[in-house]
Amino acid sequence: MSHVLKTTIILVLFLNILNSCGNNNNENFNNNNSNTDTILVSKKLQIEDYDFSILENRRFIQYNKAIYQRGDEVYFVLKNVGKFAKGSDGLNKAEMKLEVFDAIGQSITVRNNLFGISGHANFKNNILKAPYASYTSTNSNKIGKYTIKITVYDLIKGDSASISDDFFLE
Repeated sequence: MSHVLKTTIILVLFLNILNSCGNNNNENFNNNNSNTDTILVSKKLQIEDYDFSILENRRFIQYNKAIYQRGDEVYFVLKNVGKFAKGSDGLNKAEMKLEVFDAIGQSITVRNNLFGISGHANFKNNILKAPYASYTSTNSNKIGKYTIKITVYDLIKGDSASISDDFFLE
């Protein structure tokens, strides 16, 4: 076998090995099975989704219109917020803030520490399934567009996630 042929075969084998190593990394990165999830756990706190809601008989009813009457209570229900870190005591520690802005972006309400002591607990799978906050409008609110913003904090790892959306008062 000639020297050039041997060198070509070795080079092709080397490139195949190198290419297959790269493919394995890409497969692990893009694969969503549970084996990969344990390797690629996001360190960023995330909010999966949210709904505007109304409260009827102590149950949240999804309210897609986001149009309320002055004097109504506007509920903003988050879905699957996490994953939270655990502290040295084996518990999670979270906090939440609500902000409401008027049509020109001026803050009209800020409520901090909405979880209080209940935010220091053992969250199932380190996730809060449906935390919520509410804003009670009054008859003195102007008719028009408002923005509600919720920020959830992981007090163990110092991370946060926010979500906001507009609602309307008639």
